[in-house]
Amino acid sequence: MLLLYARGSKGTQSEPIRGRTRLMKMLFLFDREIRRKFNLEQRIPDEVLPDFTPYDFGPFSAQVFNDLEFLVDAGFVQVSRPGDAESLPEEGLEYAYWRAGAGAEDGEEESFQEEEFALTELGREFVEAGEAGELTDAQWRVLDEFKKRMISTPLRAILRYVYSKYPKMTTKSRIRDEILANSQF
Repeated sequence: MLLLYARGSKGTQSEPIRGRTRLMKMLFLFDREIRRKFNLEQRIPDEVLPDFTPYDFGPFSAQVFNDLEFLVDAGFVQVSRPGDAESLPEEGLEYAYWRAGAGAEDGEEESFQEEEFALTELGREFVEAGEAGELTDAQWRVLDEFKKRMISTPLRAILRYVYSKYPKMTTKSRIRDEILANSQF
């Protein structure tokens, strides 16, 4: 919820995050690179963050989607499908994999549309009341900058970074060779 509340590349509070793959990799990188480096572990303890494992599309945690579904059901987060999205193949592949794991029937046809995640008014009030964890101004600046970079960076570049820096998390990836081809990292 704190990442959804943070300012994004446009500088607006609670700027939505577009795409499940981007959200997944954002949470992974937040845990690995931001939380400990900027003393956020005191306010955001280990037990509230998902455990990531190597999977078909790099670091993955089903808990992210379970938590997201809970927040949507509780009215804190809304999911929309902007019609203008030109999704990358890995976003659609990860969605299909998630959908199959969620029990979708083989015969069920649903075309992929990239999703956008945003806090609702209730979600913003929850964060502003400090219920999601209170951060200092300096910590908010770090979170805002992290979100800004993550939502303004092309998904393919994020994936290359994650795959290059955390190779142990990509051992089961079905798209590893494609992502790392011509990698500059």
